[in-house]
Amino acid sequence: MLTLTRKKDMYIYIIAFFAVSLNLRIGITSISPVLEIIRHDLHLSNFIVSFLPSIPVLCMGIFALFTGYVTEKWGAEKAIAGCLLLIGGATFIRGIAYYTWVLLITSLLIGIGIALAGSLLSGVIKKKYPSKIGVMIGIYSVGMGLGASLSAGLTIDLQQLFNQSWNHALAVWGILAILAFLLWSYAIKGGKEQKETLNVAVKLPFKNKKAWAITIFFGIQSGIFYSATTWIASIAQSMGFTGKEAGTIVTVLAFIQMTCSFFVPILVDYLQNRNLFIYISAFLTFIGLLLLAFGLASPWISAILIGVGIGGLFPIALMLPLNKTETAEDASAWTALMQLGGYLLGGILPIVLGLIRDVANTDTHVFLVLVLLSLMLIPLSLYIGRDKKSTEMAHAS
Repeated sequence: MLTLTRKKDMYIYIIAFFAVSLNLRIGITSISPVLEIIRHDLHLSNFIVSFLPSIPVLCMGIFALFTGYVTEKWGAEKAIAGCLLLIGGATFIRGIAYYTWVLLITSLLIGIGIALAGSLLSGVIKKKYPSKIGVMIGIYSVGMGLGASLSAGLTIDLQQLFNQSWNHALAVWGILAILAFLLWSYAIKGGKEQKETLNVAVKLPFKNKKAWAITIFFGIQSGIFYSATTWIASIAQSMGFTGKEAGTIVTVLAFIQMTCSFFVPILVDYLQNRNLFIYISAFLTFIGLLLLAFGLASPWISAILIGVGIGGLFPIALMLPLNKTETAEDASAWTALMQLGGYLLGGILPIVLGLIRDVANTDTHVFLVLVLLSLMLIPLSLYIGRDKKSTEMAHAS
């Protein structure tokens, strides 16, 4: 890893770290406000159009498994720089993506970049800031949340600025990836990254029930977030909200999720009561989805509740493999399984909901599925937290 000799270098590195994380959700959430417009312009079904935000999430699970190989071949920091170029380039291509297959390919490329960069940044946290995991995950979450908030809230404005061109509105976000690339390149310039001997073929804990419980927990909260950000704007528009208002609702959800994702892990570290935050977060998520499913409150209220709920669940889920294992090897193996299974579930769920929306021709069923899934979080958290000694759970991996 890069050796930092001055405080100034450390601050620049953390700022660059934040800039990288800023780009790890934009390619997904920028699609949401214009999803209905894309579906109409390209004559797509809800099922097909749902692949645009879902493909990157699926990639986050599959390609995270290649992190070890990429790190060994190029080094984590250089690989992150390459990922930013991939994300930026694919985002710019959306400016001329007038066919469905081109849009789908950009989603695939963006997904690969996000998957690798996200996993590599987690490794940076583990290696460089082992005593400040909560704080760094907070910064990491804030960066992703801010990027999601900006892209969800401003894409409609950009579309209007570019004479109603959703292509150009989506492409503009590639600028942030290139700026992050320049800042990251400057931050690591001149440093010597030590070669690391990595076990590329990490043995995943397929036989460990606790590891699977964490994977399902991560997948459910991930699926709820991506499903909500994918479909809440379309549902708001079907209720009479304008495209700009619907995009702002997604922004509110993402902004609140970002804010809570920063403070919750810090509070968890301070109060040493993870389960309390899980219960509160799961309950608020359940209420927000229930209100949305039956139209019992404005989407604004639901967005706030879901944002607070997922804002608590997401960083806690990221911390679970680190807290529940004893060795770095076990932590890596549990995290790899969590991302593989969790993001696959999180990516498939919005697609399934799009199919349900096509078949049922109603939004109620879509969010009822999410309500039922949110109910599973409490028993899962009880099972995960039942054994307090990490050694009892780390073995058999």
